[in-house]
Amino acid sequence: MACTVVWFRRDLRLADHAALSEASRWGAVLPVFVLDRDLLFHPETAVARVAFMLASLKALDRDLRQRGGRLLIRYGEPAQELLKLVRASGADGVIAHTDSERLVGRVRDARVSNALAAAGIPLRWMEPAGATGELLAYSAWSRQWHQAMATPSLPAPEHLVVPPASSALPDLPVPSLEDLDLKADGKPIPPGGSAAALERLEQFCEGAASRTYYWELSYPSARVTTGLSPYLKFGVISPRQCLQRLAWLLPQAGQGRGREPRSRSALQLASRLRWGCAIHQRFRYLPQLELSALWNTFEAPDGNAASLSAEQEELHAAWSAGRTGFPIVDAAARCLQAEGGWLELNFRSRAIYASFLSNLCGIDWRFGALHYMRHLIDGDCPIDHYQWAMQAGVTYHGSKAWTRIYHPGQVAVDRCDPQGLFIRRWLPELRGLTNDQLGSPPAMADYPAPVLDYETSRKRRLESLEQQRLQIGDVKAVMARLPSHLHPFGYQRIAQADVAWADGWASRSPGELQPSAVDLERLDPAGWRALMSWFSGSNSNRGGSAAKQANRQPRARRREPSPGQLSLDLGIELD
Repeated sequence: MACTVVWFRRDLRLADHAALSEASRWGAVLPVFVLDRDLLFHPETAVARVAFMLASLKALDRDLRQRGGRLLIRYGEPAQELLKLVRASGADGVIAHTDSERLVGRVRDARVSNALAAAGIPLRWMEPAGATGELLAYSAWSRQWHQAMATPSLPAPEHLVVPPASSALPDLPVPSLEDLDLKADGKPIPPGGSAAALERLEQFCEGAASRTYYWELSYPSARVTTGLSPYLKFGVISPRQCLQRLAWLLPQAGQGRGREPRSRSALQLASRLRWGCAIHQRFRYLPQLELSALWNTFEAPDGNAASLSAEQEELHAAWSAGRTGFPIVDAAARCLQAEGGWLELNFRSRAIYASFLSNLCGIDWRFGALHYMRHLIDGDCPIDHYQWAMQAGVTYHGSKAWTRIYHPGQVAVDRCDPQGLFIRRWLPELRGLTNDQLGSPPAMADYPAPVLDYETSRKRRLESLEQQRLQIGDVKAVMARLPSHLHPFGYQRIAQADVAWADGWASRSPGELQPSAVDLERLDPAGWRALMSWFSGSNSNRGGSAAKQANRQPRARRREPSPGQLSLDLGIELD
């Protein structure tokens, strides 16, 4: 039967799935997901995240079967598995969304592109809504993103024609963790599938959380987070689906913007969804941000960044285990290891925990990013890594550069957990303390003394960052390049990590990845202006205010929605 292979990856849904919608209009489809050892045993892979992915694959298979289809599960090297499927099914070609989350995926997709091209098999890549392969200035990207998000999301196909199971195309069950040689680590796994994601979205929009999210989102004990992050990470629900549901919480045309709590919460959540999409677009242009800071002056001069001194190893161990002597830091550590962070470890808790390691312990932020990714059920490489780099202060430069170093003592407790609910939940040994003792507990037999002095550590970090920023100079020269090797940072510390894919990709050009990266060596002045608009302080080192004014582009008015198009004017500034 002539058909099109639809290769699912981080888009485990049927609705708002452009590749599936396109292929099903052509005729029969063959949905497939390939379990790739390079990803399963990547040093940053969390076993609990794999478990959630497997649950979502089972749900996707059920959804497909309700429409006359099924999901083919294969295990192996994706290029070879797709070749075998095309030949066994007689498919006309393969269609898939682009995926620029991480380098291992871009190497995988380059291999698939090359293998299918060599076999004469058509392969069509489709951009997810709001993403683009074109190098745009940030303001231009933001405008097209708003327009894409306001375009009605695609409905799930009502019926699918899929080749029946046969000896050539057998049905294989979604494997267990044990089948994949992975061992569960005890974290509770949220239910997988689009129905569960939509239910969470609806609970947020109609429940109490939407009335307080806009001001309680910094309080971990408030538990107002949506819980959508694992579903967004694997594309079980799309940002556009979320935004178009949130749009109904906003004042309707002619009613004014208003300050109604649910509208304010919708705006807060929408801005975070856009922020996540923008971070992914940054990584689309510069995948080296997975491996390094934005500016190479922040890299270790001896090239030995992946090693720690004996003192740093002790600090890292205390930070990882939740034994630093700073309760709000230790509560975050234990929450992450016990539950994977997706529901209770909100952005403020993650930021305080991250700032402690990189700024106060003086440890390279990439050690922290590695630890997070090995535990987060919602771990998303661009969001995780760039947030870590931001908290460490290594994305900024110039006279206006700043570094937020969170005070991990009573200041953080008063601002983020004033009633001590989060701390007492995760540090039961401190339940007998008063709220004003939770920032600096008295000496206790079962709780450690602080591992460092805040003021001394903060002063040392600020001095170090200032010296490193002074060395930046010409940003074009010091912007990090894609290294000749793509080995993940710290892989040597992880038992069973498989990095053979990186060994085989040494010294290739950025343009050979799929999707390709921006080649900084070939970028013209217009390209540099567009690229630098994505990064804070990028125009501050040359040209003065006159040059800035000359380069400033007039803000275009947002296009009016077409008839039948949902208005999604979320009131977010474009630049």
